Amino acid sequence: MSASLGPRPPHVRAADLRRETRRQRALLQAIFAQHAPAEPPQELAVRQRGRTWHAGLAAYRANGLAHAASALRVQFPTVLAMLGEASFDAVCVRYWRSWPPTEGDLARIGGAFPACLAKQQDLRAWPWLEDCARLDLALWQVMDEAPAALTAADLQRLAQGDPARQRLLLAPGTRYVASHWPIVTLWRLHQAPETDAAVLRAAIGQPGENAWVWREALRPQCASLDAIAAQWLHALRERPNLEAALDAAHEDFDFSAWLRAAVQHGWIDTVREQKVAQSTPASSTRP
Repeated sequence: MSASLGPRPPHVRAADLRRETRRQRALLQAIFAQHAPAEPPQELAVRQRGRTWHAGLAAYRANGLAHAASALRVQFPTVLAMLGEASFDAVCVRYWRSWPPTEGDLARIGGAFPACLAKQQDLRAWPWLEDCARLDLALWQVMDEAPAALTAADLQRLAQGDPARQRLLLAPGTRYVASHWPIVTLWRLHQAPETDAAVLRAAIGQPGENAWVWREALRPQCASLDAIAAQWLHALRERPNLEAALDAAHEDFDFSAWLRAAVQHGWIDTVREQKVAQSTPASSTRP
């Protein structure tokens, strides 16, 4: 299976990507099939047959879990620190068996890992694990996203245009993670090699936090949002234009200060001008 951790090279043709996708899907189906196929699927385009094919497939089956566990350790460092190596590896085994990957790229293997944690009965005593995993996943995912494409022309349109005809589109490398648990505080505490147990217990009792995640200078960043900023981001995503988003923002929200920070940190991808539908005048009858 491919262990590519970066974006696909631009010169790869669409037909080649579709062929590779079919190949990876066929390989995954062979690896996770209850009974290994007697011969390799045609999509794999391999020459091995018989004992050679079965030996190679057995190696994939044996090594796949080890590679997946290694990838998950990188993608979920906070959960790893919380559970410890033995418990984390045990969950990886369950994840590998019950949530088999749908593609061969190990960089995307953790997409359902938070949901897997939530399903584990023996982890119910740690209900914050799922949201901590969602934050870990967001921090991992933003590293593979395209950088913000904001230009000086976008800012000029924003300054001179009509807010009722504009939309601010957030950069692909941003994520918003809402939680009833203090996930940002827990994430920060687990950045240290060792954390005092009493400090962790006190942190878990704190109010929930909304995490804002973005990529800056090729590094993932994370900050806790207050209720006003969280309300603004919700309005920015859900409202049809900038004017409506500003109307839905809290009265104490400082758009100018947020915009300066957004430009500085690369949170905005573009400012899109929208067409306003022209209403058709009602037909009149002559007297």
